[in-house]
Amino acid sequence: MEKIQRFINVLFLTCVLMPVTLFIFPSALAIADGAKGASYLYEFGGPTHWLTVSSDVGNKSGFIEATFKGNTGITIHWLSMLYSFFMILVAVYLVIFIIKRVRLDRTRKQHR
Repeated sequence: MEKIQRFINVLFLTCVLMPVTLFIFPSALAIADGAKGASYLYEFGGPTHWLTVSSDVGNKSGFIEATFKGNTGITIHWLSMLYSFFMILVAVYLVIFIIKRVRLDRTRKQHR
């Protein structure tokens, strides 16, 4: 039962960290030539850039500004999002495993 609860906690933390990566990781900028003029593409979302926001205006500084001020479209790359989710899940699980291992080692040293 403890392992199931730990997995649910890791899964919850991963679900919370997925949208946070939109704000933490810097965006990648690309310029696409369209029929009506240049379109600026901003890619957000962690190490795999799973969210693309297109805009007619350049020099957007962050996710909120690019998304809510004059965007012309948003694209979600589902496979990249899934890959990013699993990368974060593994990273969180490893961090929790290391923390648990360090605590276990400390308690063993204290009892000696």
